[in-house]
Order: sequence, then C-alpha cells, then structure tokens
Amino acid sequence: MYTSTVTLTITLLSIGAINQMVTAQYNTCTGEDTCVDIQDCALFGPHFTEPAKWAVGLKEEFRKRVCARDRSKNLFKVCCLPKANSVRRRGLELLDLAHCGVYSDDKISFGQDAKLFQYPWMALLRSRTGGFFCGGTLINERYVLTAAHCLRDNDVAQVRLGEYDLNSTIDCDKHGECAASPQDIPVERIISHDMYSGRYKVNDIGLIRLARKASLNDMVQPICLPVTPGLRTDQTIYFVAGWGQTHNAVSSEKLQYTKLELMPNDECTRRWQQSVRHIKIVDSQMCAIGTDLADNCSGDSGGPLKSISVANSRFVQYGVVSFGLRTCGKQSAPGVYTRVESYIDWILNHLEE
Repeated sequence: MYTSTVTLTITLLSIGAINQMVTAQYNTCTGEDTCVDIQDCALFGPHFTEPAKWAVGLKEEFRKRVCARDRSKNLFKVCCLPKANSVRRRGLELLDLAHCGVYSDDKISFGQDAKLFQYPWMALLRSRTGGFFCGGTLINERYVLTAAHCLRDNDVAQVRLGEYDLNSTIDCDKHGECAASPQDIPVERIISHDMYSGRYKVNDIGLIRLARKASLNDMVQPICLPVTPGLRTDQTIYFVAGWGQTHNAVSSEKLQYTKLELMPNDECTRRWQQSVRHIKIVDSQMCAIGTDLADNCSGDSGGPLKSISVANSRFVQYGVVSFGLRTCGKQSAPGVYTRVESYIDWILNHLEE
C-alpha cells in the first residue's frame, strides 16, 4: 500500500490550491501500489481534479496516498494499484444475491414499531455537525443506496448501520436477545446522479461508498435489488421504514415502518398537482400511499420502499424515498419514490470492489 513519511497539511479546495500548498516530502508507495497519475486511480473518480467535491474520507485518502507531483501535467500522483494489474470485481459481481434481504416470518407484523433485527439493511446518514438527517440502505459491504437530494450539500460525514433505538446504546428485545453496537463508518466517496433535478425531483438517486467494509451481523445485512427479471415483478404490498429523519417531519427514536399500496403514476400526478403544479410523475418514479396518514411520517428521505419477492422470498428494494408532503397526519398524499429498477445499470456501473 503506502507508508507516510510526512504529515501533509493540505486544504483541498482545488488542484491549483494544492499545488501552492504542498511543499513537503511525499508518501512512499509499498506493496503492489505504484505512484500513478491521480486520473489513473479509480478511487478518486469521477472528480479526479475537483477535490472540493470529495468526501472527507477521500480527502484523508489523498493525504495518505499523494506521492509526487507531475509539473508538466499540473497533476499530483498517488499510490494506487496500476490498471494493468487491477483485477477488481465490479457491478453485479459485488451483490450477494444468495443472502440479501433475509427476514424471518415471526419478525413481521403490522405494528408501527419495527422489531429488533427486522430490517438489518437500514442506514442513517450523519452530517459533519453530528445530526442524522437522511436514510439509506446497505446494498453490499461498501455501498449504501440513498437519494441524491440527501447528498447535494456534500454534507455526509458518516453512515450508521445496525441501529434500532437511538436512545439505547445496546438494543435488546423483550426476550433478552441483544444486538451488537451500531457501526459508524466514515464516507469515502459520494456519487450523485448527474441528471438529478431538485426542481422537478427526478433522478433522485445516489450512492455512498464507505471508507471501510461494514461488518455483517444479525443487524447489518444488505437488501436485495431488482437485478433479475424475476425480482422485478410488481408486488401487491410494500413497506417503507425509517426514523422519520426528514428536514420537516417529526422523527422517532425507534425504527418504524408502515404498509403501503402502489398508486398509478397518472393518478399520483393529478393528486400532486393540486399542491405543486409543475410536478409530473415520470416512468422512473413510483408512488405509494397508506390507508391512513401515517405514511407521511414513517420513512427517512433516502430510505427504502421494499417488498417481499415471490421469486426468492426475500426483501427487495423497489424504491428510494424521494419526496412527500411531510405534513405528519394533517393531510394525506402519495409518497413519491425513485424507481430502483430504472437505475440498475447506473448502480452497477458505479460499484467497485
């Protein structure tokens, strides 16, 4: 990998700013890593020369890996595995289709509070100031799926996995079975969809690459994605879950969920245009609504709309919580979700070992 010969004090505002500030010795590459142009190291993509867009974890990686400066190209070099020697798995190879989305029948009910161990893929996004503000789902050991609007300010510092009750350090069920402590993992890279529109609320999907692999256990497991035709079959009943971590809604200390049914997109558009005239629900979105007003508060932004697939009897994520009225019981409207099936190729193209 690399050994650090000196601590570099760098403000990562732009490559030009780094050029002016790096005056010390660089790191020495060890193992299979060699000193390559930063643009030849996939770890720093897609914003190779735009460090202002890097997550905190990626900035730390730069400090550890910077090994030289190529003045002719005005680029830095970093310790990285050369492309010729790189045999890294990508895309579908990184999804565990045999073990994702596991659940037990005796842990499914229709109450408001979820049960301990029930939804082990749930994630919470934590800002640099320490507060939780959005949700997400673990899809493999290194990636969390969420909404692009949760990533627009590049404010995600950590992802928490394995949480249930925010008021408890150790969560235990009524039988005395206790879960492992939650995992707080720094963010290495943030990937938002390039075509996300905050005004029209389309392409609202993003990925977070964790700085290290999550430790899988009974409270930390990946959810399945609809990557095969059998898993893409429309279901009848869907669930949304979360702590209500939205900017405008009241949050819960315990993980909650509610049951929803799909609403046709044309009907959803008609309902939404009563309050937001420019909104039009497109094919890459889906809508769902509950039988009461609870669905407006139950899910985190960025969290999953999911169902149990008849193909493999496991939970599959079909939607990402995008937007809703967030009136918390005052007015009912369908929630709008990014349709995961429409973005499978985009997701797989961004997964790296």
